[in-house]
Amino acid sequence: MMKKTLSIAVLALAGCATVQLPADRLQGSEASIRSAEELGASNVPAARLHLQLAKDETLAAKKLAADGDDRAELVLARAEADAELALGLARQVAVHSEALRAEEDLKAVRARPTN
Repeated sequence: MMKKTLSIAVLALAGCATVQLPADRLQGSEASIRSAEELGASNVPAARLHLQLAKDETLAAKKLAADGDDRAELVLARAEADAELALGLARQVAVHSEALRAEEDLKAVRARPTN
């Protein structure tokens, strides 16, 4: 009887265990999310989608870790990938906009009459 009670206690404790997410990876994911937001990912449809996925996956990873689910690290890796993709897409749009502005500035300079 004591052995059965001990087994149940061990199983109960195992069910309450948490999974420790690597702090550097969690911080990296959250930093990429912030960077993407600051770069305007919310204004770029494809980037906005991946930004939202990254946020949702980061929250899901935290919840899975708190529940002791080993899938937490995999979900965090997906969050990191989506955050980086959102950042890259937002950066691409920003660089393209800068290039268009530079092209317009060059056209304006060339169109000026020379004396």
